[in-house]
Amino acid sequence: MTKKTSIIFTAFFVFAFVGVIFIYFYRVQIDGFINNYISQITICENITDENECFSKGFCEGIYTSSCPECNDLVFQQCQRMPKKVAVEFINNKKICQETEGQWYRNKLGSFCLCKYGKVFDKDLGCVIK
Repeated sequence: MTKKTSIIFTAFFVFAFVGVIFIYFYRVQIDGFINNYISQITICENITDENECFSKGFCEGIYTSSCPECNDLVFQQCQRMPKKVAVEFINNKKICQETEGQWYRNKLGSFCLCKYGKVFDKDLGCVIK
């Protein structure tokens, strides 16, 4: 192996090693940046599938009854959550999980399921009744 080839090989190895270390330590921040970018470019109103709309944390489904006399709920459309609602959603989810609650989301809304004997308070999390 020539000197030039060994220098290039060593430089490539060092660059790859530094890249792996960078990815290892900054993967959480990188995932956050990617999720933020995806949420910025996604237009919730273009989503027609209920499950896809439901899977996006920044989108919410709009439901209506299938007929004027019916009591059922049918997916009508998807829309982006207002910023204020999204921030409140994130804060409530965080405090719920920090106080040993389980965050639950369905077509009727989002709420915290606390352990038996506790109720959810938006400022304190799961507290004893």
